Amino acid sequence: MVRGTETQAPLYWGALPFTSGPIYFGAIVCFLFVLGLLTVKGPEKWWLALGVLLTMLLSMGKNLEGFNRFFFDVVPLYNKFRTPNSILSVSVLLVTTLGILGLSSLLKGEWNQQQALQKLYISLGISGAIALFFALLGNSFFEFSSPGDARYQQAGPEVLGAIISDRKSLMQTDALRTLLLVLLAGGLIWAYLQNYIKQPILVIGLGILTFFDLFSVGKRYLDNDDFVSKRNYEANFQPRQVDQQILAAEPHRGAYRVIDYSINTFNGSSTSYFHNTIGGYHAAKLQRIQDVIDRHISQQNPYVLNMLNAKYAIFGEPGKEQVQQNPAALGNAWFIDTLQLVASANAEIDSLTDFNPATTAFIHQEFSSYINGFDPTPDGRIVLSEYRPNHLTYQSNSNSEQFALFSEVWYGPNKGWQAYLDGKPVEHIRANYILRAMRIPQGSHTIEFKFEPKTYYLGKTVSLLSSSLLLLALIAYIALYGKTWFPAAAPTPVASTQSKEHKEEDKRKQVKPRGKK
Repeated sequence: MVRGTETQAPLYWGALPFTSGPIYFGAIVCFLFVLGLLTVKGPEKWWLALGVLLTMLLSMGKNLEGFNRFFFDVVPLYNKFRTPNSILSVSVLLVTTLGILGLSSLLKGEWNQQQALQKLYISLGISGAIALFFALLGNSFFEFSSPGDARYQQAGPEVLGAIISDRKSLMQTDALRTLLLVLLAGGLIWAYLQNYIKQPILVIGLGILTFFDLFSVGKRYLDNDDFVSKRNYEANFQPRQVDQQILAAEPHRGAYRVIDYSINTFNGSSTSYFHNTIGGYHAAKLQRIQDVIDRHISQQNPYVLNMLNAKYAIFGEPGKEQVQQNPAALGNAWFIDTLQLVASANAEIDSLTDFNPATTAFIHQEFSSYINGFDPTPDGRIVLSEYRPNHLTYQSNSNSEQFALFSEVWYGPNKGWQAYLDGKPVEHIRANYILRAMRIPQGSHTIEFKFEPKTYYLGKTVSLLSSSLLLLALIAYIALYGKTWFPAAAPTPVASTQSKEHKEEDKRKQVKPRGKK
């Protein structure tokens, strides 16, 4: 019932740090759900209702932490969800199903007229009372503030006051809108139960009201302005002047990264069309990446940007962008001379606040055995010789054993990235909270990182075997039973049919009529 968006106006209020909009069930769908709770018979009502209750509780996340912690720690794969309230998409399905079953029970005449009307009045009373509560008393129960309001305080208290006033007004308007839709839907069902309208009119009327309800709310988040011509869309993939400058100076895409401050750095992806970037958007970032973004990159920590090989930074307003080169970027890989053990992940990420990434690496104590007694002295060089997203190749040459840092995110252990030294699998560890690191023997060597997740190849094998078995089973079934189908389906010869008809005709001709006495 609450209109919420941050695309054009800061109308969202609540505790979420950011949101694009709510999961809208629909006023009429919710009314039919309440009706279904009262009219549906049998066990399906209870498992649907309990399913809605369970998913609602799970969607509360840390607001019901004790309950949700059990599912997060115990239930398999539950901790893979991006956000707790995403489970409301399941609630919508359950609510809609019970609402349809409730309406169906009335259409099938499972209740007499008096009983059906009584349940309708109760459903209208409950749904209408909820809408009236928000319309009349909602302003007294909510603060209408959000975590993003701090940015508007600088514009003056009157600006934020106007925003909050708009939020209150929109909530009241939507509550009254909900009440009207519920009354109209209830009126159609009442008219049907009183035999004033036929079933087709009821179904069509409810369909039109529901479509209007969902479509009008959907237009708040996806309207005509969100659709562009093909020419305007393809313009997003045309390099800007700053992109052309970088591409002219860098023939090897994998040799550098760009951080673009001229766009929404961590929610835009247009720059990634031309360059490897620091930023961009993904619905399920690695937690360590998000930690570094929150703690360091968003604060423009130069040491972290250097170790991430941010060779170029783009600034300015759209159409007036400028590019600035960072000469301190450390490249794709380098040798260091100082290894420092840290006791915890917090200490590891805190150490990145002020350090020299060209010479120092912070190693978590879980990898202490890997560097035990090792005191490297930088000598020689290591360079990226071939770049593919799933296969990186480096060449190193040194007069002594080295400790190399790679400006790539550590993803492990045993989650797909395997390191190879001259074609043989070797171990690599994490350094500086997020980077890959490896001991490199003396001499000339080829180092490779290949993304070869076992789960992918296992799933591919299982899929191939399953498909083959199903195909063989189908062929075997046709071979065993196919021969019995064709004779049974064969048509009766025309000649034999005609012969039988002639015989019947001959018999009729041989019967002589009985004469009168």
